[in-house]
Amino acid sequence: MKQFFKKYLWLFEFLGVAVILAVGIFAFVKEEIFLFIVGFALIIFGLFRVIPLIKTTKDKLLRIIYPIEIAFNVIAGVLLIVEGTKDQYDENLMRYLVGSVFYVRGLIYFFASVIRKESTDYTKFVTHVILFTLGPVVILATFFTAKTLSWLVLVIAIISAIFITWSGVKNYKNYRYEYLTKDETKRIKPEVVEEAEDEEVIEDPLPVKDDIIIPEEESKDELNV
Repeated sequence: MKQFFKKYLWLFEFLGVAVILAVGIFAFVKEEIFLFIVGFALIIFGLFRVIPLIKTTKDKLLRIIYPIEIAFNVIAGVLLIVEGTKDQYDENLMRYLVGSVFYVRGLIYFFASVIRKESTDYTKFVTHVILFTLGPVVILATFFTAKTLSWLVLVIAIISAIFITWSGVKNYKNYRYEYLTKDETKRIKPEVVEEAEDEEVIEDPLPVKDDIIIPEEESKDELNV
């Protein structure tokens, strides 16, 4: 199976290019698709955190705050999905909700780590600093809309398609050269066998065995004489 995917990697790369371009163009034409994408992302990210957070959080106050945050994420996701079903959707709703989710997540993190002394690490710290800073920026920035994201996704899709296509062409060329090499090898093999059969086989002569006289036998013969 591994050899199969390695051999036909170019085929999957070409299919991937088609899918990426289709998604990029569709997202550009149907801007409201981002409301569904972000909405489902918020719902999934919220629901998947419920059980692990409740089971691993010992602080009683945080065990109350975390479910409220998750409920807010889920509600925000549902609102975005509902808004995406409308013919005329509110372009500002997504940035308000996404910015609020980012800001609340950062705020709760710093409350839990600084005030409630919950353990943390450098990666979580840097991530939540970014989220805490990015939240107000997303809320206030008018460019964070579905239309802007559609342009961004289209550009990323085109750039990704170019790189994947280049890799696919390279792998396809290797596949064709490998196929050509095997085909040429099959044609050359019978000719080599026929030439080998026409050649006379010369066997090495057997080594001549010299008579070896053992000294003991010589001495016996002399005594008998």
